[in-house]
Amino acid sequence: MSHDRPEEGSFRADHRLTRRELMTAGLGGLAATLPAHAKEQQQKMSQIAAAYQGTPKGLFSCAICTLFIRPNSCKVVSGNISPTGWCRFFDLPD
Repeated sequence: MSHDRPEEGSFRADHRLTRRELMTAGLGGLAATLPAHAKEQQQKMSQIAAAYQGTPKGLFSCAICTLFIRPNSCKVVSGNISPTGWCRFFDLPD
């Protein structure tokens, strides 16, 4: 048995990581962040809680809101969002 490589789970200060070990460690870290990002995406508020309505409130509509994502989505409210809709989180661009 060669002692050039440490046994699984052991640590040697003079051990140099292989490309495979570096890639595995990097991809493992990336994989750990992906579920957190996916969870953020699922944390949108319901249309009812946001007081969403499918019609504008005066001159204000989702189409000019900073939270609106074309063609029919929103950064904070779940479901299909109409460009002519409005909710209590309406935000004008600066």
